Amino acid sequence: MANLFRREQARPSGLAAAPGRVLNRRAFGVLLAGVAGARANIVREVDVGARPQLFLHDDRLIESKQNLRLVLNRPRKHAGGPVLVPDRPWELGDIDYSCFLDDRDEGLYKVWYEARENNGILGDPSRPERGRCMYATSKDGLHWEKPSLRAVDIGGSRDHNVVFTGPSGQRTKVYWIVKDYAEPDPERRYKMMYHLWDFRGRGLAMAHSPDGIHWTGSRFTSLTGGFDSQNMFLWDDRIGQFAAYVRSRQEGRRCLARSTSPDGFHWSAPVTVHCPDAQDPPRFDLYTPGVIKLANVEHAYVMLTAAFDWDTDSLFGQLALSRDGIRWHRFREPFLPLGATGDWDSGSIYPVGSEMTVQGKTAIYYRGNSKGHGAGGRPGIGVAFLQMDAFAGWRADGEGTLTTPLLHTELLNDGFFLNAQAAGGSIEVELRDAGGAVLPGYSRADAASITRDGASLPARWKSPPERTVPVRLKLYLRNATVYGFQARRLRPADQNQ
Repeated sequence: MANLFRREQARPSGLAAAPGRVLNRRAFGVLLAGVAGARANIVREVDVGARPQLFLHDDRLIESKQNLRLVLNRPRKHAGGPVLVPDRPWELGDIDYSCFLDDRDEGLYKVWYEARENNGILGDPSRPERGRCMYATSKDGLHWEKPSLRAVDIGGSRDHNVVFTGPSGQRTKVYWIVKDYAEPDPERRYKMMYHLWDFRGRGLAMAHSPDGIHWTGSRFTSLTGGFDSQNMFLWDDRIGQFAAYVRSRQEGRRCLARSTSPDGFHWSAPVTVHCPDAQDPPRFDLYTPGVIKLANVEHAYVMLTAAFDWDTDSLFGQLALSRDGIRWHRFREPFLPLGATGDWDSGSIYPVGSEMTVQGKTAIYYRGNSKGHGAGGRPGIGVAFLQMDAFAGWRADGEGTLTTPLLHTELLNDGFFLNAQAAGGSIEVELRDAGGAVLPGYSRADAASITRDGASLPARWKSPPERTVPVRLKLYLRNATVYGFQARRLRPADQNQ
């Protein structure tokens, strides 16, 4: 039987019985054998286009693998310590949650961060807690400036970088900002979600701004309740809507819930999507969501959550992966671990779910403190760096192989580039056709070994002929890790790699 192709689901054809015909046992057995044979010959094809692809934790891009294990790739912390600290009188010695933006339109890195307006206590009417949203910019992601913006009056002064406090009589905290490039109204280019409470109760509210500095609007959304953690939202191009990730609780444990909105202001009821489970300690919470929908990678969501261990009163960064932002695979070992005893981030780490690229690497900003969940310590915002999008990959300790499904690329002769770490080992790339046969000129013996680390390492062969059919990749790994690949046209700069 000829090979059948599918891109999403197998649909064997020509196997249904004629209408009204009753099958006897022998005929039914023949039919089942035919279905099994058709399934055995189905060739799975995946559309990859020209966007980078990540293997992540599942088999979407993996047809088969041997002697590989899924490994976490921990980022390397910036050796210079925190890059943003509370050093202004109006910051009251503390920096809380933050939100970053890689604004390529303006060639600036931006951060909105929270500092307390007072030393109030949440839930104590005599000492109400109230936050301030402040703004800073950077050209390199490491050195930050706190400009005098004159946007908000604070005690008769506008000489500061505070951009939002909320209306009189309302208490605000935990600000998250999105720049909406598709918004037709320039006055609503920036959207803010924040925690608001007043005489009516508590919930999440929205505000808008033309520049991220001057804000308008302050009203409750349909999301009501005690969302006192870092709630956040993002544009999800997979569903064509905004998606918010907020705190929820199940059986007394902090969990993460998801809500959607067509406009960023009207939200669906949150549905819990991830909770601690039997693989976690008994007294353990997921404190913050930190969800990123990777902009340039197809079907790839990353969660950088602050995991809270009640017994040690400490928080550290954990990583979870998803293809849809709903079903998550979470690694239990620390992705962003606490610093050594005495370090500024030895007590707590809260990763920030902002997609940032600094100096060609994925930059992960985080709020750190020398103390745990309680107050005090030395707070600040630090940063750690990761090979671009290399959050988790498949590693061979010794020899291993990985074979992809048949790949549907933009052009048949697109080049292939690996996101991998092969320093100290090697990777060879072999191309095979739909039936699994090696393409002439593209065998492992024809391939140049990849022996270094990089997010875009070109696959090369000795004298590759022009390709006329779709292909699948077979990767031969030796003491190496592969994170993903990209099929795209060759560029002049690729000749130097």
